[in-house]
Amino acid sequence: MEVPEGMVLEGILAVNKPAHVSSAEVLEKLQATFASSQIYAPLLRTQPKRTSKSDGQVFRMGHGGTLDPLAAGVLIVGIGRGTKQLQKYLACTKSYETTVLFGASTDSYDCTGVVTERANCAHVTRTLVEAQLAQFRGTISQAPPIYSALKIDGKKACEYVRNGQALPRQLESRGMLVDECMLLEWYEAGQHVLQYPGEEKPATAPAARIRLTVCSGFYVRSFAHDLGIACQSRSHMATLLRTRQASYTTQDPPDSPDLTTAITYADIDGGEGVWGPKIRPQLEAWVLANPMARGHVNGRSEEARRRKATVEGERPKQRFRGGYVADTKKERIKQQGGKYKGKWGRKSTTGGPVHDKAASVEETVEASVDQAAV
Repeated sequence: MEVPEGMVLEGILAVNKPAHVSSAEVLEKLQATFASSQIYAPLLRTQPKRTSKSDGQVFRMGHGGTLDPLAAGVLIVGIGRGTKQLQKYLACTKSYETTVLFGASTDSYDCTGVVTERANCAHVTRTLVEAQLAQFRGTISQAPPIYSALKIDGKKACEYVRNGQALPRQLESRGMLVDECMLLEWYEAGQHVLQYPGEEKPATAPAARIRLTVCSGFYVRSFAHDLGIACQSRSHMATLLRTRQASYTTQDPPDSPDLTTAITYADIDGGEGVWGPKIRPQLEAWVLANPMARGHVNGRSEEARRRKATVEGERPKQRFRGGYVADTKKERIKQQGGKYKGKWGRKSTTGGPVHDKAASVEETVEASVDQAAV
């Protein structure tokens, strides 16, 4: 089935984010790029006005899982109705390629932090690292880094650290599933240009490039930190690339027909003639797979409303106190005793107790009878 010309295109796409660019900055770039495009012109005309948003936020847009500024790779983006499906991408499997630099650990577990400890790494070899990787496969227990967005008592853990405050309690270790943990490349000292934080010369230490396929919630930084300890040394994450998330990948062309290549910053900068043909098929497929709901705003179609009216019309009437139950809610309330039926229904306008005039008369008569009897 082909998408008619001029149909509103929205849905899910992926961007190959470059390193040292935040996820929010990617959305800002896409907002500016898509605002003047022909592909999104129908969406711009038909979407509700976003009066509460800034001028730069033309479309409703979000991403399916934040990617740290240090990291590069797949960032899933939803636009229009596609934003309602971003939640499912938070729980999907992801693949990463990371470079671990041995000899020093940092407070953030990556190269953006401050070196907190140094250790001998002359004994760390390719054979040792490959042997230690076995303990990181399958179901493992992992402690999140303190520089994380996990909340303690409603406040992010990283905010405590940045404000110089002690954590109310330590972050608990969590069970993680690692489907793949493989050494891709080994670098001896002098074979790489990786540096320790705060230094300008390449570190005289070995490094390893490792591929990971993991579940949601896995911290590659924690893995890099723990690998150094497992090797009787110290280490931290020097680089990170998310190569796959769900069905989106950085490979071009992808190694499977079920995968879709994410558009790059070079595609975006090349103009709509470059990125348009790449994302249009993705959006068209999404629109066909997710047709817009038609009918009443509360989800009840016109046909269902007619069917409901027919059923109610054929339903035999029920009797109530000698008559038939009223048709409308207002009439049924009146029929059953009114809005203030019951002992505790009526409220005094002055805040005091409510006195029933009829009850007062009866109490006066009863008191007179009792007095006469005495």
